[in-house]
Amino acid sequence: MRKTHDAILKFKVALAALTGQPITDICKQYEVAESLVHKWKKQLKDNGTVIFSQKAKKQEESHEAEVAKLYQRIGQLITELDFLKKVVEA
Repeated sequence: MRKTHDAILKFKVALAALTGQPITDICKQYEVAESLVHKWKKQLKDNGTVIFSQKAKKQEESHEAEVAKLYQRIGQLITELDFLKKVVEA
């Protein structure tokens, strides 16, 4: 039966490997195989930029959604104001 590791452990191991800590020490500390340490370190190096780009993309999408909601609300308020002006004039 294979042992599964959560993302937090993988990140900690890969980060420790990137900081220059000896691989053998990392393997003993986290009780993982040396091949996994190298694999996770490579994945962090190759895909680390994706983390930050996804965060920026999500923030931009949420900002655009908020702007769309505000424009919709402004349109609704203008329509109500125009209606009330007509009622008051009549």
